[in-house]
Amino acid sequence: MKVVCPSVFVQVALAQAGPVRVGLAKALRVAGELSFAQLLNHQGVHLEKLSGKLDPVTKKPLYSIRVTQSARAMVLVDGDSLILLSLETDHDKAYR
Repeated sequence: MKVVCPSVFVQVALAQAGPVRVGLAKALRVAGELSFAQLLNHQGVHLEKLSGKLDPVTKKPLYSIRVTQSARAMVLVDGDSLILLSLETDHDKAYR
């Protein structure tokens, strides 16, 4: 998939601790090499559809990808693009 990383996401990501930055780099590298179907089945990235969560503009479902054991990135899938929306370092907050 094509990974789309808005500048505001980059700023937030660079402000994170080393393990989160390393985990994010690995997750994005893998995401860029795989198709949507492959990402859904990938055990490391763990692309997960967020139940009841829709993008307010496109009305498409939101997903999360695993960055570290506790950190998740919220993403939107638009065709063959994975658009990074936000980064949550607390696993529980990511799903609220």
